[in-house]
Amino acid sequence: MRISRLLALAGIDSRRKCEAYVLEGKVKVNGEIILDLGRQVDPEKDHVIFKRKRIQLQEPIYFMINKPKGFVTTASDPNADKTVFELLPPDLVKAIKTKNDVRVFTVGRLDKDSTGLLLFTNNGDLANKLMHPRYKVEKWYEVRIDKPFQDEDQVKLIKGMWLSDGKAKMNAVEKKSAVLLKVMLTEGRKREIRRLFAKLDYKVRALQRISYGPLKLKGLNIGQGRFLKSKEIESLNKVVS
Repeated sequence: MRISRLLALAGIDSRRKCEAYVLEGKVKVNGEIILDLGRQVDPEKDHVIFKRKRIQLQEPIYFMINKPKGFVTTASDPNADKTVFELLPPDLVKAIKTKNDVRVFTVGRLDKDSTGLLLFTNNGDLANKLMHPRYKVEKWYEVRIDKPFQDEDQVKLIKGMWLSDGKAKMNAVEKKSAVLLKVMLTEGRKREIRRLFAKLDYKVRALQRISYGPLKLKGLNIGQGRFLKSKEIESLNKVVS
């Protein structure tokens, strides 16, 4: 396999960032600095070094939780009291703290005040694809707002509006009650849903992600988590193939 793919599968980072590490001369194969992105390596035979540590493929980790309110999704935030990594089971935390320092990614953002489905994986390549707009992975949310939703605003949300970082829109909006909606996005900007509703003078009272691609939140109480089933992993790979 290509050197950047090996690094991504080992949980170093996304494939794009791993390619940058190679071009910056930060990766050695059998004692030689590699600058060729096309370099093929055998993870069982070749000695690959990144930041003075040997890179070896780890057992893939796919774990999802129902994120509670009050937790941030960054691994370390000096201003945060709680991070979602504190919600991982002790056995999993122990498993990822190996001598190779396997990195586990959160796939997609959920801000501190939002709840719902959050996926963790050490497969950097898959994580990057699931988050990339190119693959248009559907993410559904339940949104509770502070006042009755006006039907004419549905068109505005789907057509899109300009935010400080560009034009954003929702791909689908379903009205469940006067103040409860289901919305779907295929991209993920920072606090995008809250900012879009704010443009229309609504305040989001509660925001929960209920699905990410083929994964559904159903069956997980708040704060609970579980490893993915093999069929779910296959479905995730299929949606970005």
